[in-house]
Amino acid sequence: MVLRHSKHIHSKKVVSAVMAGLIALGGGASAVSANETAGGTAASTTQSSLRAFSDVAAGYWGEKYIYQLAAQGIVTGNNGKFRPNDPVTQQEAVTMAIRFLSMQDQLGSGAATLPTNIKVNDYFTQYVQLAFQQNLLDKQKESGYSDEKVIWGAQKASREWITEMLVRSIGRTAEANAAKNNATGFADNAKISPDRLGYVNVAVELGLAQGVTGNKFDPQGAVTRAQLATFFSRAQAYIDTKYANQYEGYIASLDNGKLELYVDGKLQSFKLDAATAYFTSDSAKRQQFSDLKPYTKVVVVANNGTAAYVETTDPAQQVERFERTYARLSPNHVIWFDTGSTFEELSYDANTVFLDQNGNKIDPKTLAAGSLLTIERETFSQQKRIVSIRVKSGLVNKASEGVITSIDTVNKTLTLKDSTGYEDTFAWDEKTVIRYQNQILTPAELKAGYTVKFSVENSVLQSVEVAQSVERTVQGMLYSVEENGKTITYKRNGSTQLETKFLADKPEIIVSGVAKPVLSDLLADAVSGDKVLLTINGEEQVTKIEVTGRQMEQLDAATIVNYDPKTRWLTVRDANNQPRVIILDEKTKLEASTGTTLDKVEPLLGAGRKVSVSVIGTRALSLEVVYKVEGKVSSMNTSKRVISIVDANGKVEEIPYNTTLNVEIFGKSSASLADVRVGDEVSAQLSTNQDYLQTLKVKTAAQFEVVFTEPSKNRIRVKANGTTSDIYTDKATLTGDSGQAILLADLRPGTLVNISLQGNTAVAITQVKLTLGEITNVDASGNVVTVKDYAGNSQAIGVSTGVKVLRNGSTAANLSTLAVSDRVEIRKDIQGVTIINVMDKLERSFWQASNSEIQVKRKSINDNYRFALSDKVFVHQGDTTLSVQSLKENDNIVLYLNNGVVVEIVKQ
Repeated sequence: MVLRHSKHIHSKKVVSAVMAGLIALGGGASAVSANETAGGTAASTTQSSLRAFSDVAAGYWGEKYIYQLAAQGIVTGNNGKFRPNDPVTQQEAVTMAIRFLSMQDQLGSGAATLPTNIKVNDYFTQYVQLAFQQNLLDKQKESGYSDEKVIWGAQKASREWITEMLVRSIGRTAEANAAKNNATGFADNAKISPDRLGYVNVAVELGLAQGVTGNKFDPQGAVTRAQLATFFSRAQAYIDTKYANQYEGYIASLDNGKLELYVDGKLQSFKLDAATAYFTSDSAKRQQFSDLKPYTKVVVVANNGTAAYVETTDPAQQVERFERTYARLSPNHVIWFDTGSTFEELSYDANTVFLDQNGNKIDPKTLAAGSLLTIERETFSQQKRIVSIRVKSGLVNKASEGVITSIDTVNKTLTLKDSTGYEDTFAWDEKTVIRYQNQILTPAELKAGYTVKFSVENSVLQSVEVAQSVERTVQGMLYSVEENGKTITYKRNGSTQLETKFLADKPEIIVSGVAKPVLSDLLADAVSGDKVLLTINGEEQVTKIEVTGRQMEQLDAATIVNYDPKTRWLTVRDANNQPRVIILDEKTKLEASTGTTLDKVEPLLGAGRKVSVSVIGTRALSLEVVYKVEGKVSSMNTSKRVISIVDANGKVEEIPYNTTLNVEIFGKSSASLADVRVGDEVSAQLSTNQDYLQTLKVKTAAQFEVVFTEPSKNRIRVKANGTTSDIYTDKATLTGDSGQAILLADLRPGTLVNISLQGNTAVAITQVKLTLGEITNVDASGNVVTVKDYAGNSQAIGVSTGVKVLRNGSTAANLSTLAVSDRVEIRKDIQGVTIINVMDKLERSFWQASNSEIQVKRKSINDNYRFALSDKVFVHQGDTTLSVQSLKENDNIVLYLNNGVVVEIVKQ
């Protein structure tokens, strides 16, 4: 059964009655509270009783509802505990149903008459009798109860029994009778009692009940207190229950120690104290008094004039604002406005606040005729009380704090909202000073949401100071990057001053046309550095560098004419046969087959050799002695011993080879040219003199499972299709499943990785993203499956590029074999096909466990009873997360195994 929380509180308070039963009732008459035993209704319950629930931790999903019910005087507790996971008996469930319908005043006072075989504890007799009278129970059906070992009232309530009583409680018996011959669609439909099929159908149709794991209804399964709360919570839309100490309305005024509520045309006043609990209708998280806002819609549950429970049901403040020109005041709280052709009068009261341009309170008698005023009044009452009147007209002179709501760089205006929610717009000019941590900013660097201190003179901003740590962007030119990668220096656009910032750990770098760029890919220069957009966080660290423009020129396959090692002047002939003089310096990035230092590269800079050079003016940013050609094989002429390769730009290179040609293909020893096909992606390694093809490396990619890693040797052992391979990683980039840089040691045994190789050399290793969780929706026609992962996040995963569903050794090429509640592992293979592995499911009784293994009790002598535990195993009961150590012997559990390892345990 899936627990679902109610999002709204209406005058009908179903959850209250439900939780009352859950808390006030235990396993029999001995479990009820003292005042109930005496025939009361727990009306004397106070907040202090709630605090005694030692098994309701802060943040528990039901905390909100327990506070609410304690405030309503329904909850009394049982020996200081709530016991949400205890099973509910039939007599308890009946009592809850009566309270659910608010029928306690119809209970009899004398001896109750029940069918002969219907035995209950004394406290419950009047409730059960009333349930029969109201047709919440079928007298003929219940009279057939014949278990002599367990009395009828102490019998654990089953899911199908609860479902019938619930459907009867909301008056849908006729619909259930009409649906009694329809199959439910659950896999265990045949196990549902025939006379309850109709009730299950109605409950499912109305959304009151859902199935459990494996598309089953589990009709005979026991119902816990928390689960029963779910049933009744879902039924709240179908009944109308009212509570005498509950009020719903709008907050008319709010002050420490007092709340005034506008309810049905009248004001109700409530005290507030330290025990008052605050919540919102769309969250189970407890709020603070400071989160309450005036003129919002709330529900108040009060005890003796004190608000014990306050829930915001609509956070929108019900106020309207408009402007008027002030004329004069009259006695009896009347204010007059000049409309131009006549006068308009409005009434205000003693609670109306008058404010000047700076937001300070003023005496309304100080208002000057002709002033432009902003009127704010509430809209939830017929009176439409004026809440505040603020002076807006005239030249504004003020110093205040506020939040930027918008920036208009065209009209040079800034709109700010102060702490009262009032917005005003001011202009800036060239004299306006904008600061952030002693730095001068431009208006364009301000963003909506910034908290600022500001001063205004004659309605013009004089200063704006960002008063919080913020993230901002700066445009400028990159001047230098420190060699240790800790700082960068730049020149802001429009400024001649240099600014230096620390770099955040692993800053994001974006350079168009460069895959996974690093700091060394940035071009820093005193005159022609990269144009960059820098993102700077609140700690003044650069977190992102985006190159927006660069003046670099690329010369591909230029032919060397001459090189002077003394001056480091390199003369080349470009593709247009024009001479170019290029100067190498200590910052020039070098690359050749012999190395990446100048002493290794200089011997190769002879006349006639081809090089690729990137330059700014005459300065060489990078130089590569062409020693390889990358692209796709377009043709192979074995008689002339020539291979044609087309590069990414469509240029075809014809490269001769000789009998010593070495061919590398991963996984294939003694590869030859006969193993290469037209269309293969290759890296053609040239000889030192660039005159023939020395090594042809075929590019491949595959998915592997990590066996182990050896970081000290830059080696990883992997396996795929039963074959184990050792791969060196010293020339590979390593990334995690979110694209982040990782170390070889970060890859654990069992991890899946995609490895891209050139021949036998790994150039990229990427961790495969795995999504493990429960399927919540399957859209086979739309090729989308929705999964709730073990972190509680819901993900919609599209499979339009292909899918393979693996279940019990069989494979399906579509989503039709998947079902809601299946546990799955989802990944993409190397071709991008989505692989969905449906986990094995095993129901057993718990025996014992360690940190790495769980042992269960066997159903037969041949059963496996020992299973390895994932180091991130998810253990839970409903929405409550548990630990393996919290499991007790004989607990009924469901294990979900992924490749033989337990990744999820569900306690029943």
